[in-house]
Amino acid sequence: MEVLNLQDPSVWKSELEAGWREIPAAFRNEHTVRRTLQCHLYGCLRKAGHRVVADYLPPRIRDRPIDLIALGESNAISFAVCFDNVVTLAAVKSLASFEAVHKIIFTTGLLEKKVQESRFFLKPEIHHLHLKPFL
Repeated sequence: MEVLNLQDPSVWKSELEAGWREIPAAFRNEHTVRRTLQCHLYGCLRKAGHRVVADYLPPRIRDRPIDLIALGESNAISFAVCFDNVVTLAAVKSLASFEAVHKIIFTTGLLEKKVQESRFFLKPEIHHLHLKPFL
């Protein structure tokens, strides 16, 4: 695991796809893929010098926690990341409810058409990257 270029979250895509491919096929399911990617990115962000918090539940939001937030100087949120099969309204609401420099949703759905259709929930301040580790 290399230190990620934190200024370009699209670089994270290849690192996360590599982490996904490392999961033995017999153990790949929606839950294990999501948690493994969350743990993998947690390690990358820690290695890059961030303080990282998992499953952050923003104030006034009860639908869905943010999978990871990375804190910068003076506890400002530098990165807020969600992992989902498709872009969900719950993830968008959670990410939109607070300030962060970078807000990112990584999708893992194998049906790319469904992922693309779900993008209508996105807001301009939320970046979306679809992981395709087996292409």
